[in-house]
Parts: sequence; structure tokens; C-alpha cells
Amino acid sequence: MLAALGLSTLVTAKRVTPKPVDPVVANGVEYSAPLIDGRVGTVVATDVQTHKQLWSVEVFRVHLNPLREEDNQWVFITNLSLEGDSILVRNEAAHCYRVDLKTKTVKRVKCAR
Repeated sequence: MLAALGLSTLVTAKRVTPKPVDPVVANGVEYSAPLIDGRVGTVVATDVQTHKQLWSVEVFRVHLNPLREEDNQWVFITNLSLEGDSILVRNEAAHCYRVDLKTKTVKRVKCAR
């Protein structure tokens, strides 16, 4: 089967775990990007005093190619920053997103340099 796909050997790659992303705290809420799974980028809002999760939002989803090693396709969030009433999110693929903190809507935006 591998020969039919033009593959002579199957290489298994194990991805190195990315560095944790520093959370952002504003108005008693901590916004974080947990490194749970490289297939989905998520921002979580947690009450600083009670440590209760207030909400979470999916920022992006990685569409995997079944013919490629899965962990080599994973994309993790690398940076969070606060800008007004939004959290700016950057990922390893150099894609940026804006999460509106009031509506919890996500919009892909151009990355600042």
C-alpha cells in the first residue's frame, strides 16, 4: 500500500511540546490558551478569584491530511495580547485572530509585525 502511494518507508515523527503561552489578565479575568490539543486553538476565560471557568471559544481548527503524520500538522497558539475589548491571538502558522470579549466572536485578522 505504501509503495502505491509512492512512500518507501513510514517515518513517525513526535512533535516537541510547545512552550506554554503567558496568560493575559484584565478586569479580574484570566485569558489563557491551554496546550491541550494541536488540532484546535482555544482561548479560555477564568475568574481570577474563584478559578471558575467563565467561557471558552474555539479560535481555529486544523484540518488534517490523513496521508501525513498527524502531530506534524498540529498548530498551537503562541501569543495572547489584550487590545481594547479583544484578545489578539497568534499561532505557529503566523495566523492572527481577534476574539471579541463581549460577543465571544472570532475574526481572522492581519498580523502586526
